[in-house]
Amino acid sequence: MLTADELDRFAAAFTVLGRFHLLPPEEEALTCLDELLDEWPLPATGATAVGLDLMRRSRLHESAVRIRRDHDRLYGRTAKATVAPYESVHRGTDGLVFDVQTLQVRAAYRTLGLRAPEPNKEPDDHIGLELDFLAASCLRALDALDLGLADDAERCWRTGVDFLHDHVLAWAPDVLRTVADKSTTEFMAAVAHLTTGALDAYTTVACEPARP
Repeated sequence: MLTADELDRFAAAFTVLGRFHLLPPEEEALTCLDELLDEWPLPATGATAVGLDLMRRSRLHESAVRIRRDHDRLYGRTAKATVAPYESVHRGTDGLVFDVQTLQVRAAYRTLGLRAPEPNKEPDDHIGLELDFLAASCLRALDALDLGLADDAERCWRTGVDFLHDHVLAWAPDVLRTVADKSTTEFMAAVAHLTTGALDAYTTVACEPARP
């Protein structure tokens, strides 16, 4: 089980990264990035260090319009996707959205009383939504700790860890490598590297022996 500080840090990272995978930032959000980068909640090592460097370089010359165009080209919000952001496309037998993985992910969300914002339009297994679920499991565990409910905290956190292994790690690392390789903006490459770094860090702590 993680400490309250660790839960808070991972929740913050996964929330921000989930949002960037789902939607490109507006100019207003970009202006807030400098402070966010200086206070990034996870250690600046490995893929995270690469992502932070790319994001700082992006801030020097990439506009929201250019980032939006690259985000759309990669994830196909208005055109054919370069890399599909849905688990079922990568793991399903027929390579289609709303396959069995989508339903499994939907059921997992329900264990914490959550649902995708537009389940009939946007498949539940978008990489951004799956990162949101990891964030939510951390936040629910943190809330339970604040109330002194250690068993509930463990259950919420363990739900996220199981989801990490059963779903996210089964497909997201390959997608993130493709996004980093095929992006035309440093911003989207940075998002891919930062996500890889966050998942690497989370996997490391999730696989640690139980703490006393």
